[in-house]
Amino acid sequence: MARKTKIEALKTRQHLIDVAITLFAKNGVSVTTLADIADAAGMTRGAIYWHFDSKVSLFNEIWNIQPCVSQEIRRKIKAQIQDDDLILLRELMIETLRFISTDRRQHDLLQILYHSCEFTGEMYTEREIRERFWFNRERMKKLLRSCISKGQIPVNTNIELTVTIIHGYFSGIIKNWLMQPENLNLYEQAPDVVDNLILMLTKSA
Repeated sequence: MARKTKIEALKTRQHLIDVAITLFAKNGVSVTTLADIADAAGMTRGAIYWHFDSKVSLFNEIWNIQPCVSQEIRRKIKAQIQDDDLILLRELMIETLRFISTDRRQHDLLQILYHSCEFTGEMYTEREIRERFWFNRERMKKLLRSCISKGQIPVNTNIELTVTIIHGYFSGIIKNWLMQPENLNLYEQAPDVVDNLILMLTKSA
């Protein structure tokens, strides 16, 4: 009986998180209350407070339980590509864009990150969330250095600046796609989006 109760509690907690993600993405984090989430989940306010003592704790838990998208995609692709880091970089970026474009949960999470949240107080910051799940600067720098060592991009490439440019490029693409998805078929056009960036990276100085 105790095990069943624990399983039911975990299901309830997950349901509240799922509902919160939907409401945060649709209405914004600041205007969505715990009472709104409880009502949308078909639960009492006492039920949600049993699981989360504040909206901040619920917000942070959303990110605590998410898998790292970039690492999952990297593991998947690395097994298919042998020792060509530029191709690996290209495929990582394409598959990330395609995954974002087809996974509703990722769409909602990115909507929260880029358009529906004012980061305050003890909430995880936008940078912490972004680095953890989608774009890690250190991993990107390591991959670029490997490309340089193999002569795939110019030896005088400024790594720090290049990582900032890559992040800005993809942040802009994703933000605009979230606002106006009709202007870009992100899944179909992901190779074109990435190849334009790769061309810039490989162009001789």
